[in-house]
Amino acid sequence: MKIEYDQYKLTNGLNVILHQDDRVPIVAVNVWYDVGSKNERPGKTGFAHLFEHMMFQGSAHVPADLHFKLIQRVGGTLNGSTFFDRTNYYETLPSHYLEMGLWLEADRMGFLLPALDQAKLDNQLDVVKNERRQRVDNQPYGRWLEKILEMAFEPDFPYHWPVIGYMEDLDRVTLDDVREFFRTYYAPNNASLVVAGDFDPAETRELIEKYFADIPAGAVPPAVERKFRSYNQGEKRTVLKDRVQLPRLYMAYHFPEFGTPDAYVTDVISDILSSGRSSRLYQSLVYRQQIAQDAQAVFLPLKLTSLLIIMVTPRPEVPIEKIEQALQRELDDLRNQFVDPDELQRVKNQIEARKIREFQSVASRADQLNMHAVYFNRPEGINDEIEQYRKITIENVYETAGIYLNDNNRVVVTFVPVDGEDQTPQEVSG
Repeated sequence: MKIEYDQYKLTNGLNVILHQDDRVPIVAVNVWYDVGSKNERPGKTGFAHLFEHMMFQGSAHVPADLHFKLIQRVGGTLNGSTFFDRTNYYETLPSHYLEMGLWLEADRMGFLLPALDQAKLDNQLDVVKNERRQRVDNQPYGRWLEKILEMAFEPDFPYHWPVIGYMEDLDRVTLDDVREFFRTYYAPNNASLVVAGDFDPAETRELIEKYFADIPAGAVPPAVERKFRSYNQGEKRTVLKDRVQLPRLYMAYHFPEFGTPDAYVTDVISDILSSGRSSRLYQSLVYRQQIAQDAQAVFLPLKLTSLLIIMVTPRPEVPIEKIEQALQRELDDLRNQFVDPDELQRVKNQIEARKIREFQSVASRADQLNMHAVYFNRPEGINDEIEQYRKITIENVYETAGIYLNDNNRVVVTFVPVDGEDQTPQEVSG
Protein backbone atom coordinates (compact mmCIF):
# COMPACT_ATOMS: atom_id res chain seq x y z
CA MET A 1 0.00 0.00 0.00
CA LYS A 2 1.16 3.51 -0.75
CA ILE A 3 1.10 6.00 2.12
CA GLU A 4 -0.25 9.32 0.86
CA TYR A 5 0.62 12.50 2.74
CA ASP A 6 0.93 16.27 2.51
CA GLN A 7 3.99 18.07 3.83
CA TYR A 8 4.63 21.74 4.58
CA LYS A 9 6.52 24.00 7.00
CA LEU A 10 5.37 26.72 9.34
CA THR A 11 7.24 30.02 9.27
CA ASN A 12 9.03 29.07 12.49
CA GLY A 13 10.51 26.00 10.77
CA LEU A 14 8.25 23.28 12.17
CA ASN A 15 7.96 20.45 9.65
CA VAL A 16 4.36 19.22 9.31
CA ILE A 17 3.15 16.01 7.67
CA LEU A 18 -0.55 15.13 7.31
CA HIS A 19 -1.59 11.58 6.46
CA GLN A 20 -5.35 11.12 6.22
CA ASP A 21 -7.07 7.77 6.78
CA ASP A 22 -10.74 7.88 7.80
CA ARG A 23 -11.35 4.12 7.96
CA VAL A 24 -11.12 4.11 11.77
CA PRO A 25 -12.18 7.08 13.98
CA ILE A 26 -8.79 7.56 15.62
CA VAL A 27 -5.93 9.99 15.09
CA ALA A 28 -2.23 9.86 15.92
CA VAL A 29 -0.21 12.91 16.93
CA ASN A 30 3.50 12.23 16.60
CA VAL A 31 6.37 14.65 17.28
CA TRP A 32 10.04 13.91 16.64
CA TYR A 33 12.85 16.15 17.85
CA ASP A 34 16.17 15.85 16.04
CA VAL A 35 18.10 15.16 19.23
CA GLY A 36 19.31 12.00 20.90
CA SER A 37 22.22 10.80 22.96
CA LYS A 38 24.57 11.45 20.03
CA ASN A 39 24.06 15.19 20.63
CA GLU A 40 25.56 14.90 24.11
CA ARG A 41 29.25 15.00 24.95
CA PRO A 42 31.53 13.22 27.41
CA GLY A 43 30.74 14.28 30.97
CA LYS A 44 27.23 15.38 29.96
CA THR A 45 25.58 12.07 29.07
CA GLY A 46 21.97 11.06 29.68
CA PHE A 47 20.49 14.50 28.96
CA ALA A 48 18.31 13.46 26.02
CA HIS A 49 16.72 10.62 27.97
CA LEU A 50 16.33 12.74 31.10
CA PHE A 51 14.59 15.42 29.08
CA GLU A 52 12.14 12.93 27.68
CA HIS A 53 11.04 12.44 31.29
CA MET A 54 10.96 16.19 31.96
CA MET A 55 8.58 16.74 29.05
CA PHE A 56 5.86 14.88 30.98
CA GLN A 57 6.25 17.00 34.14
CA GLY A 58 3.95 19.81 33.10
CA SER A 59 4.25 23.07 31.19
CA ALA A 60 2.98 26.61 31.69
CA HIS A 61 -0.68 25.72 31.14
CA VAL A 62 -0.62 21.98 31.93
CA PRO A 63 0.09 20.98 35.55
CA ALA A 64 2.27 17.96 36.28
CA ASP A 65 0.59 14.61 35.42
CA LEU A 66 -2.33 16.32 33.66
CA HIS A 67 -0.97 15.42 30.22
CA PHE A 68 -1.34 11.71 31.03
CA LYS A 69 -4.71 12.17 32.73
CA LEU A 70 -6.28 14.13 29.88
CA ILE A 71 -5.22 11.61 27.22
CA GLN A 72 -6.11 8.51 29.22
CA ARG A 73 -9.43 9.95 30.41
CA VAL A 74 -10.72 9.93 26.81
CA GLY A 75 -9.40 6.43 26.06
CA GLY A 76 -6.18 7.53 24.38
CA THR A 77 -2.64 6.26 24.76
CA LEU A 78 0.63 8.18 24.89
CA ASN A 79 4.33 7.83 25.51
CA GLY A 80 7.76 8.98 24.44
CA SER A 81 11.12 7.39 23.76
CA THR A 82 14.75 8.34 23.35
CA PHE A 83 17.32 6.81 21.01
CA PHE A 84 20.82 7.64 19.88
CA ASP A 85 19.58 9.82 17.01
CA ARG A 86 16.17 11.16 18.06
CA THR A 87 13.54 11.70 20.75
CA ASN A 88 9.84 11.23 20.03
CA TYR A 89 6.47 11.82 21.72
CA TYR A 90 3.15 10.44 20.60
CA GLU A 91 -0.54 10.19 21.39
CA THR A 92 -3.28 8.09 19.79
CA LEU A 93 -6.75 9.52 20.38
CA PRO A 94 -10.38 9.32 19.33
CA SER A 95 -10.59 11.63 16.32
CA HIS A 96 -12.69 14.32 17.99
CA TYR A 97 -9.96 14.89 20.58
CA LEU A 98 -7.32 15.85 18.03
CA GLU A 99 -7.31 19.49 19.15
CA MET A 100 -6.46 18.47 22.71
CA GLY A 101 -3.52 16.39 21.52
CA LEU A 102 -2.16 19.24 19.42
CA TRP A 103 -2.58 21.74 22.26
CA LEU A 104 -0.73 19.49 24.72
CA GLU A 105 2.21 18.97 22.37
CA ALA A 106 2.38 22.67 21.49
CA ASP A 107 2.25 23.75 25.12
CA ARG A 108 5.24 21.69 26.14
CA MET A 109 7.15 22.68 23.01
CA GLY A 110 6.57 26.37 23.60
CA PHE A 111 5.97 26.76 27.32
CA LEU A 112 7.87 24.12 29.26
CA LEU A 113 10.58 26.34 30.72
CA PRO A 114 8.29 28.53 32.89
CA ALA A 115 7.10 25.39 34.69
CA LEU A 116 10.52 23.81 35.09
CA ASP A 117 11.88 23.90 38.65
CA GLN A 118 14.40 22.12 40.86
CA ALA A 119 11.81 19.91 42.55
CA LYS A 120 10.66 18.45 39.21
CA LEU A 121 14.25 17.94 38.11
CA ASP A 122 15.18 16.17 41.35
CA ASN A 123 12.12 13.96 41.08
CA GLN A 124 12.91 12.83 37.54
CA LEU A 125 16.61 12.44 38.21
CA ASP A 126 15.67 9.94 40.90
CA VAL A 127 13.41 8.14 38.42
CA VAL A 128 16.11 7.97 35.75
CA LYS A 129 18.77 6.83 38.22
CA ASN A 130 16.49 4.06 39.44
CA GLU A 131 15.80 3.11 35.83
CA ARG A 132 19.54 2.80 35.25
CA ARG A 133 19.96 0.71 38.40
CA GLN A 134 17.15 -1.64 37.36
CA ARG A 135 18.06 -1.98 33.68
CA VAL A 136 21.87 -1.77 33.81
CA ASP A 137 23.67 -1.74 37.14
CA ASN A 138 21.63 -4.40 38.97
CA GLN A 139 20.53 -6.43 35.95
CA PRO A 140 22.33 -9.64 34.97
CA TYR A 141 24.37 -8.92 31.81
CA GLY A 142 23.03 -5.35 32.18
CA ARG A 143 26.19 -3.63 30.96
CA TRP A 144 26.43 -5.56 27.71
CA LEU A 145 25.43 -2.77 25.32
CA GLU A 146 27.24 -0.10 27.30
CA LYS A 147 30.45 -2.09 27.12
CA ILE A 148 30.07 -2.82 23.41
CA LEU A 149 29.62 0.89 22.67
CA GLU A 150 32.63 1.86 24.76
CA MET A 151 34.82 -0.62 22.91
CA ALA A 152 33.39 -0.12 19.43
CA PHE A 153 33.67 3.70 19.38
CA GLU A 154 36.32 6.19 20.41
CA PRO A 155 35.65 8.14 23.66
CA ASP A 156 34.64 11.32 21.79
CA PHE A 157 32.50 9.56 19.16
CA PRO A 158 28.75 10.25 19.59
CA TYR A 159 27.81 6.58 20.13
CA HIS A 160 30.48 5.81 22.75
CA TRP A 161 28.09 6.29 25.71
CA PRO A 162 24.70 4.69 26.53
CA VAL A 163 21.42 6.49 25.88
CA ILE A 164 20.51 6.38 29.56
CA GLY A 165 23.81 8.05 30.46
CA TYR A 166 26.35 7.39 33.18
CA MET A 167 25.40 7.65 36.85
CA GLU A 168 28.23 10.07 37.61
CA ASP A 169 26.99 12.41 34.86
CA LEU A 170 23.42 12.26 36.15
CA ASP A 171 24.75 13.15 39.59
CA ARG A 172 26.16 16.40 38.16
CA VAL A 173 23.07 17.61 36.27
CA THR A 174 21.94 21.13 37.15
CA LEU A 175 18.76 23.03 36.43
CA ASP A 176 20.74 25.38 34.18
CA ASP A 177 22.00 22.37 32.19
CA VAL A 178 18.45 21.20 31.56
CA ARG A 179 17.22 24.64 30.59
CA GLU A 180 20.08 25.07 28.13
CA PHE A 181 19.36 21.65 26.62
CA PHE A 182 15.73 22.63 26.05
CA ARG A 183 16.63 25.96 24.45
CA THR A 184 19.13 24.27 22.14
CA TYR A 185 17.08 21.35 20.85
CA TYR A 186 13.37 21.74 21.70
CA ALA A 187 12.48 24.39 19.15
CA PRO A 188 10.03 24.06 16.26
CA ASN A 189 12.79 24.34 13.66
CA ASN A 190 14.33 21.17 15.15
CA ALA A 191 11.05 19.23 15.23
CA SER A 192 8.68 17.37 12.94
CA LEU A 193 4.93 16.93 13.58
CA VAL A 194 2.88 14.17 11.96
CA VAL A 195 -0.90 13.93 12.23
CA ALA A 196 -2.21 10.62 10.90
CA GLY A 197 -5.68 9.13 10.83
CA ASP A 198 -9.24 10.42 10.71
CA PHE A 199 -9.23 14.23 10.53
CA ASP A 200 -10.36 17.12 8.38
CA PRO A 201 -7.26 18.49 6.56
CA ALA A 202 -8.35 22.13 6.40
CA GLU A 203 -9.45 22.21 10.03
CA THR A 204 -6.26 20.45 11.14
CA ARG A 205 -4.08 22.96 9.34
CA GLU A 206 -5.91 25.75 11.16
CA LEU A 207 -5.38 24.03 14.53
CA ILE A 208 -1.67 23.51 13.86
CA GLU A 209 -1.33 27.16 12.90
CA LYS A 210 -3.26 28.20 16.00
CA TYR A 211 -1.17 26.25 18.50
CA PHE A 212 2.29 26.00 16.94
CA ALA A 213 2.85 28.99 14.66
CA ASP A 214 3.59 31.52 17.42
CA ILE A 215 6.27 29.38 19.06
CA PRO A 216 9.53 31.14 18.17
CA ALA A 217 12.23 29.35 16.23
CA GLY A 218 15.47 28.67 18.02
CA ALA A 219 19.06 28.95 16.90
CA VAL A 220 20.27 26.17 14.62
CA PRO A 221 21.53 23.39 16.93
CA PRO A 222 25.22 22.53 16.70
CA ALA A 223 25.92 19.89 14.09
CA VAL A 224 27.21 16.43 14.96
CA GLU A 225 29.90 16.07 12.35
CA ARG A 226 32.06 13.21 13.58
CA LYS A 227 32.50 10.54 10.96
CA PHE A 228 33.13 6.92 11.80
CA ARG A 229 36.85 6.44 11.23
CA SER A 230 36.97 3.19 9.30
CA TYR A 231 36.05 -0.48 9.25
CA ASN A 232 38.24 -3.55 9.73
CA GLN A 233 40.65 -1.89 12.16
CA GLY A 234 41.23 -4.81 14.49
CA GLU A 235 39.33 -7.00 16.92
CA LYS A 236 38.72 -5.85 20.50
CA ARG A 237 37.91 -8.27 23.32
CA THR A 238 37.07 -8.18 26.99
CA VAL A 239 35.78 -10.54 29.68
CA LEU A 240 33.40 -9.30 32.39
CA LYS A 241 32.73 -11.16 35.61
CA ASP A 242 29.14 -10.59 36.71
CA ARG A 243 26.52 -11.97 39.07
CA VAL A 244 25.12 -14.35 36.45
CA GLN A 245 24.32 -18.05 36.43
CA LEU A 246 25.62 -18.75 32.93
CA PRO A 247 28.23 -17.16 30.71
CA ARG A 248 27.10 -15.26 27.64
CA LEU A 249 28.89 -14.27 24.43
CA TYR A 250 28.32 -11.00 22.59
CA MET A 251 29.82 -10.17 19.18
CA ALA A 252 29.27 -6.77 17.57
CA TYR A 253 30.29 -6.02 13.99
CA HIS A 254 30.58 -2.55 12.44
CA PHE A 255 28.27 -1.97 9.46
CA PRO A 256 27.38 1.14 7.41
CA GLU A 257 24.88 3.74 8.52
CA PHE A 258 21.11 3.30 8.44
CA GLY A 259 19.51 4.13 5.10
CA THR A 260 22.34 2.88 2.90
CA PRO A 261 21.95 -0.19 0.66
CA ASP A 262 24.41 -2.14 2.82
CA ALA A 263 22.31 -1.38 5.91
CA TYR A 264 19.24 -2.99 4.34
CA VAL A 265 21.34 -6.01 3.46
CA THR A 266 22.58 -6.11 7.06
CA ASP A 267 18.99 -6.28 8.27
CA VAL A 268 18.48 -9.29 6.01
CA ILE A 269 21.67 -10.92 7.29
CA SER A 270 20.44 -10.40 10.85
CA ASP A 271 17.19 -12.21 10.04
CA ILE A 272 19.00 -15.03 8.23
CA LEU A 273 20.94 -15.60 11.42
CA SER A 274 18.12 -15.05 13.88
CA SER A 275 14.49 -14.74 12.88
CA GLY A 276 12.36 -17.45 14.40
CA ARG A 277 12.99 -21.14 14.83
CA SER A 278 13.87 -21.64 11.17
CA SER A 279 16.82 -19.26 11.44
CA ARG A 280 20.40 -20.45 11.28
CA LEU A 281 21.47 -19.78 14.85
CA TYR A 282 18.42 -21.46 16.35
CA GLN A 283 18.59 -24.46 14.05
CA SER A 284 22.31 -25.00 14.52
CA LEU A 285 23.15 -23.98 18.08
CA VAL A 286 19.85 -24.57 19.88
CA TYR A 287 18.12 -27.38 17.96
CA ARG A 288 20.72 -29.61 16.28
CA GLN A 289 23.85 -29.21 18.42
CA GLN A 290 21.89 -28.39 21.61
CA ILE A 291 24.75 -26.34 22.99
CA ALA A 292 22.89 -23.03 23.42
CA GLN A 293 19.66 -22.19 25.17
CA ASP A 294 19.18 -19.01 23.16
CA ALA A 295 20.87 -17.26 20.26
CA GLN A 296 19.89 -14.08 18.49
CA ALA A 297 21.15 -11.31 16.25
CA VAL A 298 20.08 -7.67 16.51
CA PHE A 299 20.69 -4.96 13.95
CA LEU A 300 21.25 -1.58 15.62
CA PRO A 301 20.59 0.97 12.83
CA LEU A 302 22.24 4.33 13.50
CA LYS A 303 22.62 7.49 11.43
CA LEU A 304 26.43 7.72 11.54
CA THR A 305 27.32 4.02 11.48
CA SER A 306 25.58 0.83 12.59
CA LEU A 307 26.22 -2.37 14.52
CA LEU A 308 25.13 -5.97 14.04
CA ILE A 309 25.12 -7.58 17.50
CA ILE A 310 24.96 -11.35 18.09
CA MET A 311 24.38 -12.82 21.55
CA VAL A 312 24.43 -16.48 22.61
CA THR A 313 23.84 -18.07 26.02
CA PRO A 314 25.19 -21.63 26.37
CA ARG A 315 23.44 -24.48 28.06
CA PRO A 316 24.78 -25.36 31.51
CA GLU A 317 28.20 -27.06 31.43
CA VAL A 318 28.86 -26.03 27.81
CA PRO A 319 32.16 -24.10 27.61
CA ILE A 320 31.83 -20.60 26.18
CA GLU A 321 34.75 -21.41 23.87
CA LYS A 322 32.66 -24.09 22.20
CA ILE A 323 29.86 -21.58 21.67
CA GLU A 324 32.23 -19.12 19.98
CA GLN A 325 33.63 -21.80 17.70
CA ALA A 326 30.15 -22.92 16.63
CA LEU A 327 29.01 -19.34 16.08
CA GLN A 328 32.11 -18.63 14.02
CA ARG A 329 31.30 -21.56 11.75
CA GLU A 330 27.84 -20.11 11.07
CA LEU A 331 29.31 -16.69 10.25
CA ASP A 332 31.95 -18.28 8.02
CA ASP A 333 29.20 -20.05 6.07
CA LEU A 334 27.66 -16.66 5.29
CA ARG A 335 31.01 -15.20 4.28
CA ASN A 336 31.83 -18.27 2.16
CA GLN A 337 28.62 -17.94 0.17
CA PHE A 338 26.56 -20.77 1.64
CA VAL A 339 23.10 -19.17 1.43
CA ASP A 340 20.20 -20.89 -0.27
CA PRO A 341 18.09 -18.70 -2.58
CA ASP A 342 14.93 -20.03 -0.93
CA GLU A 343 16.32 -19.08 2.48
CA LEU A 344 16.93 -15.52 1.30
CA GLN A 345 13.44 -15.27 -0.20
CA ARG A 346 11.85 -16.55 3.00
CA VAL A 347 13.60 -13.87 5.05
CA LYS A 348 12.66 -11.13 2.57
CA ASN A 349 9.04 -12.30 2.69
CA GLN A 350 9.09 -12.19 6.50
CA ILE A 351 10.43 -8.63 6.49
CA GLU A 352 7.87 -7.49 3.94
CA ALA A 353 5.03 -9.08 5.91
CA ARG A 354 6.27 -7.37 9.08
CA LYS A 355 6.40 -3.99 7.35
CA ILE A 356 2.89 -4.41 5.96
CA ARG A 357 1.56 -5.35 9.40
CA GLU A 358 3.13 -2.21 10.83
CA PHE A 359 1.27 -0.13 8.24
CA GLN A 360 -2.06 -1.33 9.60
CA SER A 361 -1.67 1.09 12.52
CA VAL A 362 -1.97 4.83 11.97
CA ALA A 363 0.33 5.35 14.95
CA SER A 364 3.02 3.24 13.30
CA ARG A 365 2.59 5.05 9.97
CA ALA A 366 2.92 8.38 11.75
CA ASP A 367 6.14 7.26 13.42
CA GLN A 368 7.59 5.90 10.18
CA LEU A 369 6.78 9.10 8.31
CA ASN A 370 8.57 11.08 10.99
CA MET A 371 11.54 8.75 10.99
CA HIS A 372 12.08 9.20 7.26
CA ALA A 373 11.51 12.95 7.54
CA VAL A 374 13.92 13.53 10.44
CA TYR A 375 16.62 11.03 9.47
CA PHE A 376 16.64 11.51 5.71
CA ASN A 377 14.54 14.60 4.97
CA ARG A 378 12.35 12.53 2.67
CA PRO A 379 9.16 11.11 4.20
CA GLU A 380 8.46 9.46 0.84
CA GLY A 381 11.03 6.88 1.98
CA ILE A 382 8.17 5.15 3.78
CA ASN A 383 6.95 4.03 0.36
CA ASP A 384 10.39 2.96 -0.87
CA GLU A 385 11.48 0.79 2.02
CA ILE A 386 9.85 -2.50 1.04
CA GLU A 387 11.35 -2.20 -2.44
CA GLN A 388 14.79 -1.77 -0.86
CA TYR A 389 14.40 -5.25 0.59
CA ARG A 390 12.81 -6.81 -2.49
CA LYS A 391 15.76 -5.95 -4.72
CA ILE A 392 18.41 -7.48 -2.43
CA THR A 393 20.14 -10.36 -4.21
CA ILE A 394 22.10 -13.29 -2.89
CA GLU A 395 25.22 -11.63 -4.32
CA ASN A 396 24.49 -8.55 -2.17
CA VAL A 397 24.40 -10.78 0.91
CA TYR A 398 27.69 -12.45 0.02
CA GLU A 399 29.43 -9.15 -0.73
CA THR A 400 28.22 -7.39 2.43
CA ALA A 401 28.98 -10.36 4.68
CA GLY A 402 32.41 -10.70 3.10
CA ILE A 403 33.32 -7.07 3.78
CA TYR A 404 31.99 -6.64 7.30
CA LEU A 405 31.69 -10.05 9.03
CA ASN A 406 35.42 -10.16 9.65
CA ASP A 407 37.27 -10.89 12.89
CA ASN A 408 39.12 -7.56 12.66
CA ASN A 409 35.83 -5.67 12.34
CA ARG A 410 34.29 -6.75 15.62
CA VAL A 411 34.04 -6.32 19.37
CA VAL A 412 33.72 -9.43 21.54
CA VAL A 413 32.34 -9.17 25.08
CA THR A 414 32.11 -12.31 27.20
CA PHE A 415 30.27 -12.46 30.53
CA VAL A 416 31.29 -15.14 32.99
CA PRO A 417 29.94 -15.86 36.50
CA VAL A 418 31.65 -14.27 39.46
CA ASP A 419 33.38 -16.97 41.51
CA GLY A 420 34.38 -17.16 45.17
CA GLU A 421 33.21 -14.92 47.98
CA ASP A 422 33.76 -11.61 46.17
CA GLN A 423 30.56 -11.09 44.17
CA THR A 424 31.55 -7.67 42.81
CA PRO A 425 31.15 -7.38 39.01
CA GLN A 426 34.50 -6.65 37.39
CA GLU A 427 36.32 -6.54 34.08
CA VAL A 428 39.06 -9.15 34.09
CA SER A 429 40.55 -8.56 30.64
CA GLY A 430 40.29 -6.06 27.85
